[in-house]
Amino acid sequence: MTVWFHVDVNSAFLSWSALKALNGGGALDLRTVPAAVGGDEEKRHGVVLAKSQPAKRYGVQTGESLFAARQKCPGLIVVPPDFDWYVQCSKGLIAILRDYSPVVEQFSIDEAFVEMTGSEALFGPPVQAADAIRQRVRRELGFTVNVGISVNRLLAKTASDFEKPDRTHTLWPEEIPQKLWPLPVGALFGVGPSAVRTMDALGIRTVGDLAHADPELLRGAFGVRGDSFRQHANGIEGTPLGRREPKDNSYGNSVTLPEDLETPQQADATLLALAESVAGRLRGDGKSARVVAVQLVDNAFRRTSHQISLPNPTNATEVIYQTARQLIRQMWPKRPVRLVGVTCERTTADAFEQLDLFTDARRTDKQEKLDRAADALRSRFGDKAVVRARLLDPTDKPTAPGALSAAKERDKRRKKP
Repeated sequence: MTVWFHVDVNSAFLSWSALKALNGGGALDLRTVPAAVGGDEEKRHGVVLAKSQPAKRYGVQTGESLFAARQKCPGLIVVPPDFDWYVQCSKGLIAILRDYSPVVEQFSIDEAFVEMTGSEALFGPPVQAADAIRQRVRRELGFTVNVGISVNRLLAKTASDFEKPDRTHTLWPEEIPQKLWPLPVGALFGVGPSAVRTMDALGIRTVGDLAHADPELLRGAFGVRGDSFRQHANGIEGTPLGRREPKDNSYGNSVTLPEDLETPQQADATLLALAESVAGRLRGDGKSARVVAVQLVDNAFRRTSHQISLPNPTNATEVIYQTARQLIRQMWPKRPVRLVGVTCERTTADAFEQLDLFTDARRTDKQEKLDRAADALRSRFGDKAVVRARLLDPTDKPTAPGALSAAKERDKRRKKP
């Protein structure tokens, strides 16, 4: 019998941000208070990327605006995303998983599939092995994961979404009627809000209803997707879930969000953080890229990507970000989005840039110096030494001596005629 694990980090961004703060000497664990990871509220890019369990109890939802979240929870603590740190945490998780199996398929930054077929002699029965993985991740990395176990990736992923956090769950084929079919149909992998509304109109309200629905009825409502929905409801995986590995000469990051993004504007803060991370890695390796690509996965797990060739190679954060914003507005799908990725390809060590008559060379040189100065400060003093204003929580107060009075004095000077 084939055995698959799906390992999913609990509230990944929030947990990892909390861990980073504690490692830096902070006394407050963000996981224990109403807290969220989000973008810049003043620029209207502020959406909740992740939230703590206490924030969830106030009704805070991933994907909603920070303004709406604060209406529900006035004392909400908001911290900016730190994707470079998230990548480090993700790599630590994957390294542990590879100690248990040679087949580890990373599905996103915070989840992976692990084939454990035939490993009982080494690690014991599947539940025992899963518990060992959970405990080791918590002990060595400081965050928690859920592990789902079954005969295929689909059922394993579904099982990992059962009660959280820090739990092991099985969903064997014989357990489907008891564990899967009573769930609301929206809990099924790949069934988004729009499909839920259509199914509700058809009288399909539970996964069990879907599993036994008339195939012709489903095809009439959803086309070929109707067959896929019915297969999933019966525990049949169909096309295996998975993720393509990035090209060797590319630099990229992607983020899977726990809930959907409805508009491209909601993705701007995520794009900026991804561009910052990718551009920083390019500059650190002395590389520039000629191609910027954006990847999106909708809530039916259909992947689309667009790319554009730049007139000149670049490693500038702002150029990569603005190019990604342009692409994402051209390609935004009809269905809500679950994953956003930014990749830079066709990299080169050649820093030559051909300027045209309309290029402000002084501005280009200034931006390059600013980027490299920020990189140097982060390298010496940590990732939070320099943070773009668009990724800051505007409620943060300056803490350096004299900073507040200096800010007030600048405001006074600006108001003078």
